[in-house]
Amino acid sequence: MTSRLKPASSDLIRQEAMAWRIRQQAGDLSPEERAELDAWLAASPEHSDTYAAVEGFWTAAGDLGAHPRYATIRRRAEAAVDRGRHTRRALAAGLAAVVVGIGGAGLYFQAAPKPLADQSFRTAVGQRATVSLPDGSQITLNTDTVVRTKTNEERRLVYLDKGQAFFKVAHDRRHPFVVTAAGRTVTALGTAFDVRIDNGELKVVLVEGKVRVQAASAPSGKPVAPATKGLAPMATDMSPGSQLVAVNDAEWRLTPTNVDRETSWLKGQLVFDDEPLGGVVDEMNRYSTRKIAIADPKLVDRRISGNFAPGDVHGFAMILQAAGVAMLHEDPDGRVLIVATK
Repeated sequence: MTSRLKPASSDLIRQEAMAWRIRQQAGDLSPEERAELDAWLAASPEHSDTYAAVEGFWTAAGDLGAHPRYATIRRRAEAAVDRGRHTRRALAAGLAAVVVGIGGAGLYFQAAPKPLADQSFRTAVGQRATVSLPDGSQITLNTDTVVRTKTNEERRLVYLDKGQAFFKVAHDRRHPFVVTAAGRTVTALGTAFDVRIDNGELKVVLVEGKVRVQAASAPSGKPVAPATKGLAPMATDMSPGSQLVAVNDAEWRLTPTNVDRETSWLKGQLVFDDEPLGGVVDEMNRYSTRKIAIADPKLVDRRISGNFAPGDVHGFAMILQAAGVAMLHEDPDGRVLIVATK
């Protein structure tokens, strides 16, 4: 069996993609370097696809560690990440060449991510789980969440049926990553964002990159980005640090948000900043089968701040009691009742 050599241009793209990966290994890119990388990725679909393959390959590189040629060059590359841009690029080119040449050992550089399969993922109340998809993307499911993926040749299709999930999307410009939730779609190419459904209301928080949110009946064509405040059209592009809440197809609100607070659940925390106790209790109840109930209506609008552990209903109630906000009582049915202090 004979193998056909890839065009030199493809080899060069692989080398450039590996060079960028090694530069990132040195630490955070400067704003100028990030802009240069973004421009390189946008220059060609082959650039973004190859870069995605490099990222997946780098993650799985431990399997190649036993190969002496690869291990030697990678050690040299990683030791030299602080020597300067041109040195790193040269080492990256050599590393890419070794990767291409290791085919005899049964190891192959894949030029494009694998398509998604027909799969479903589910978490119970209080559970959090992270799954890795065949294309290199990751989904972290929050409490009581159902996510499905579907096979498609043109797009990477994901369905958030209920709950909340954080998506870290692998670059693949040829195959957009489309999340359908509450009758709307969130389309990404390579980015990180959070999607949540609450009684038909959609909430999207963009951490990095860009996403496009559309209603099911949105017209085709380029969407118009809304102002920071006010109503959004039925299709809009989001920028990092923003939050979109779609109550229905006629009322979309796009506002700046605190990304760290909105995604604190990923670190096992719930962060509240001067928020009404009624809303805080509703959020705490999402994470436990043991529910909190506010017995005194006047407490519903009481403003509180703090960091709390998801699912720790008793601990939360005890903190309120210790702070003098409310008193704690427990029903025979297991509910935790919050009543006003006298």
